[in-house]
Amino acid sequence: MKLPKMTSMKRLAVLTALALSLPAHSAIFADSEAREGVQQLQTLTKQQQDRITQLETASRRMVDLTNQIEALKQEIATLRGQVEVLQYNADAAEKRQKDLYVDLDGRVRTIEEAKVAQAKAQQMAVEQSLDGAVALAKNGKHKEAAAGLRKFIGDHPASPLLPEAQYWLGTSLTSLKDFKGAEAAYNEVVVKAPDDPLAPDALFGLAVVANAKGDKKGARAILLNLIEKYPNSEKAEAAKKALLATN
Repeated sequence: MKLPKMTSMKRLAVLTALALSLPAHSAIFADSEAREGVQQLQTLTKQQQDRITQLETASRRMVDLTNQIEALKQEIATLRGQVEVLQYNADAAEKRQKDLYVDLDGRVRTIEEAKVAQAKAQQMAVEQSLDGAVALAKNGKHKEAAAGLRKFIGDHPASPLLPEAQYWLGTSLTSLKDFKGAEAAYNEVVVKAPDDPLAPDALFGLAVVANAKGDKKGARAILLNLIEKYPNSEKAEAAKKALLATN
């Protein structure tokens, strides 16, 4: 079957229509690509803006962190300064305390030494007082010796030298024939200070007083007691000789 041939006018109309339709299709394609390009650009722009925002946020955080670090450094420096001040004050206080202790120790030592020196001086004075009275007794000045010894006993009732004073008082009173006073003085030694080195001498003195009073039996009993109680003393030997003399 053969197609009918177009007339010249129809052919021209078809060609014209085809020619006119080509730019319209091209414009449609171009507009679609442009829109896609705009969307891509908008997406990229948004992505870049988001990155910029993130970077700005990170930068601000970094600045804040840097500021915090600087603030902490300042606080640490301040604390170090305070620690140094406190350490200085502590060292100064410790030095003052040591100095005070040394000064106090020196003062206490001085006071103690002064007390010891004073006690020694007092003891020396006491001993000199007794020595003076004893010297009078040894020199036969029994009246003066008895007075000095009685004063010593009254002034120093707790002295460790009291037995010695009582013994010499007994000796002086025996010489003065004050036998009652002599017995009392000797008994102070024998009864209250039996372990004193002069206790055997005091016991022998009691035997002398008993013999002077005519109490031979009593004197003998005292001498036997002396030998039994103080067998190794010098007065024990004297007592033995005295007993032999009375036989």
